[in-house]
Amino acid sequence: MAVYDNPNTLLMCVYQRDRALCHRDGVTESPHLDRCVSSCANIARTDRHADQLRHRAAAMEGQARRLPGPVGSRLQASAARLRHLAHEHDRTRLHLQEAD
Repeated sequence: MAVYDNPNTLLMCVYQRDRALCHRDGVTESPHLDRCVSSCANIARTDRHADQLRHRAAAMEGQARRLPGPVGSRLQASAARLRHLAHEHDRTRLHLQEAD
C-alpha cells in the first residue's frame, strides 16, 4: 500500500490501482494527484486536513463578503462544501482505542 499526500486538495491518497478514479486505464502504478476525484474510494483525511478545510472555508467566506453577487455566491457555496467535507471527516473518522 502506498500513501500519497496531496496538499493542494487537503487529502491523502491511499492508492489502490483498481479503485482509483484519477485514471481509468488501470495501468498506472501511482495516482495522478492533479486529477483527484472527490468520490474516489482511495481518499483519506487526517484531523489536520479537516482543520485546513475549515481554515480555507473561512478564508473563502471572507472573500465572498467583499465580492459581488454571483462570484460571492459561488465562493460561499465552495466554502460550505469544504465545511461539509470537514464535518464528514469528524463524523466518520476512526479513533484509536486504549488497550484495557
